[in-house]
Amino acid sequence: MPLFCARLLVVCLVDDGSPKKRNTCDYPFVLIEAPDHEGAFTKAIELGKKQETKYRNAKQQLVRWAFVKVEQITQLEEALDGQEVGSLIDVLKTEVPLGYRKRFFPGKSKPVLS
Repeated sequence: MPLFCARLLVVCLVDDGSPKKRNTCDYPFVLIEAPDHEGAFTKAIELGKKQETKYRNAKQQLVRWAFVKVEQITQLEEALDGQEVGSLIDVLKTEVPLGYRKRFFPGKSKPVLS
């Protein structure tokens, strides 16, 4: 059965009395086995609904993570080793400004393993 990658959009809403134009959001990438794009979309909807949750934050305000939409569905190639399944352009905030000539050492990184 074909394998697909779906990118979802989940937004964090806080009941603090003032609606916001900028909200924290998450873009989970989920792998789905389905016969076709339509089947992958149906399963992505199910998986997106499982992302929804409600709780109270430290200020006792209600917090809701709401599933907004399926943003993209991509059918993956059969050979998955090394294939990119998703990407998210975001803003990296650092304490020290990064110049054009800044060198990085990714071989020394310590990724979170889950």
